[in-house]
Amino acid sequence: MEGRLLGERVNLLGPWLRSRFGRQVLKIGLDAGLGCPNRDGTIAYGGCSFCPPGGSGRGQKGLGIAEQIKQGLARISGRAGQKSRPLPAALAYFQAHSSTHGPVERLADLYAQALSHPLVAGIIISTRPDCLDGPRWDLLQQTARRIPLWLELGLQSAHDATLRAIGRGHDVACFDRAVKEARQRGIKVVAHVILGLPGEDMAQTNATAEHLAGLGVWGVKMHNIMILSQTALAREFARGGVSLWTREKWAQAAAGFLSRLPRRMLIHRLVADPGPDELLAPDWAADKNQALKALAQRLQEDRLEQGALCP
Repeated sequence: MEGRLLGERVNLLGPWLRSRFGRQVLKIGLDAGLGCPNRDGTIAYGGCSFCPPGGSGRGQKGLGIAEQIKQGLARISGRAGQKSRPLPAALAYFQAHSSTHGPVERLADLYAQALSHPLVAGIIISTRPDCLDGPRWDLLQQTARRIPLWLELGLQSAHDATLRAIGRGHDVACFDRAVKEARQRGIKVVAHVILGLPGEDMAQTNATAEHLAGLGVWGVKMHNIMILSQTALAREFARGGVSLWTREKWAQAAAGFLSRLPRRMLIHRLVADPGPDELLAPDWAADKNQALKALAQRLQEDRLEQGALCP
């Protein structure tokens, strides 16, 4: 029920993928071993306060790109009970850490390895807005001319005070410049945002949605704040320094956030998936289905849908 209702009220990625590729699409998370400039001293040490040492990726560190794709396809197809025919389309998702953090020659080789797989029909590059420059932009533009590509860029919040508090290492203007550069080069951008960051209220969350609406990004990936083990935020939480939203308050905020995004924007994610044994709090974040149900109910009760409160 909630899936149908969300599909009616939100411009979700799934239908776009089916229309664009004409078959089942599997997203394969990859770890290219590139690390993060916000951890290795290039920008700062320690990383963002919400991010564990291993990053947010689901790839298998230490394996080559081709082997990760092979194992990823086998794992996902097997879990879904899929037969070998018809063959799915794979999206090579460079997800772990910052996937433009390395020499351009190495990046080009890594991307080429993914593109050489016969089932790879598209590529996703997840990175930071301050981890891009002329040569990297050139490489992304060249790759996008060969195969469908989108760039996932972390913003998290459109408020500089929040970005400083969570140790992002860049400001909102840096993100805005990256979006402008991507648009000039014909590269689609998906913005990552976190709802419920420490110190933010719903008014600030709404302002972040309005900022993204003004930028005109292609897509948005929403995350709910989670306290994960081995993070600076976990240590602050243990000291009693972090107040977390209830599931109901998150659903209210998410509904308001979506209503301020233009209907044309693709929503790539509504709620985050914590990794195994990572989640410390809130408990409700472990049940994605119940979170989506709460969001669907809130949209229905408030008579909201994506774009309803856009100017």
